[in-house]
Amino acid sequence: MKTKKQILALALTAVFVLSLIHAAPQQKVQAAAGSDEIRGVWVSMMDFEPLGLKDKSKAAFKKSVKTFLKTAKKYKTNAIFLHVRANDDAFWPSNTFPAMTYLSSKATPSKKASKVYAYDPLELFIDCADDYNMEVHAYLNPYRITNEKYLDPSLAASRKRIKKAVRELLDYDIAGIHFDDYFYHATQGYVNPANPDSIYPVNISAAEKRNNVNKLVRSIYTLVHGEDLVFGISPQGNYVNDMNSGADVRTWLANSGYVDYVAPQLYWSDGSASTYYSERLDQFLRLRKGSVKLYAGLALYKADGTGKAGDSGWGERRTNLRDQVALERSSGGNGYILFSGRFFNDTKMQQELSNLKSYLNE
Repeated sequence: MKTKKQILALALTAVFVLSLIHAAPQQKVQAAAGSDEIRGVWVSMMDFEPLGLKDKSKAAFKKSVKTFLKTAKKYKTNAIFLHVRANDDAFWPSNTFPAMTYLSSKATPSKKASKVYAYDPLELFIDCADDYNMEVHAYLNPYRITNEKYLDPSLAASRKRIKKAVRELLDYDIAGIHFDDYFYHATQGYVNPANPDSIYPVNISAAEKRNNVNKLVRSIYTLVHGEDLVFGISPQGNYVNDMNSGADVRTWLANSGYVDYVAPQLYWSDGSASTYYSERLDQFLRLRKGSVKLYAGLALYKADGTGKAGDSGWGERRTNLRDQVALERSSGGNGYILFSGRFFNDTKMQQELSNLKSYLNE
């Protein structure tokens, strides 16, 4: 027969074991993100050729897409932000816009995409992504024609042209529309779509730039929400640069009716000499006042283990991406997007990616 002391000891042991059993899942939930976390990757125009997408037959294109998606899935990706409009062009067989030179050597500014593509690359990409249970967001540079010239954001004609592209994209089974950060960045000047051969300077205040861009942003938000999809923007990670170039992140993060999420390009590390990433992540999170989501844009392209000038963390450790995602999660972010797709295949990035994958598996 057990003594009272033995019975008491057994009872205390049982209580202790039960407390561990119940505590472990609670800690796990606190460490992990919600089921709606975005774990994305940008597939930019510069990725198309390295990923085997340029000048391919339909069968070869499909094979390359599936190879890429299989790799992306390996690293727990659930969303692809696919560059469908880089320079007033189209990844899809548009009857309005030219084909992308990054996708076809036959593309010219005067030849509509529908006359160049032998199949619909966007539809095929989306179908493949669906097989891997990944959503596709259509990623656009709205105003850029070339690095030298942009559509004039102040003009209704520019907004009309951009909305035409978005409407064509809404015919596809996409998850949403995504704008890149190039708004007032032309190196030569700006263009009226009605007179594309005329390039002129724009000398207006930062406030006027933001007002012009916001006219487009609000109208795209309304258009996209009419289809029950999402709309977001990936501004620079530098708040001052954003506000000076028409990217009104302060308004977007604090008010409804503009975007569903903001994904600032936080392409820095936290090193012994700096804490750029954590400081700028915190800055954007503090700007958020309502229900707008915040995704951290992360620099996969820097994660090769070499030091970067003025940004030492990339060379000091191989856990930058893991640590950045962990901080984004614990700080109240909603996910991340890696830049960019071709670096999944770079052997110099594998240690960072492996550490990130291990963390996501926890």
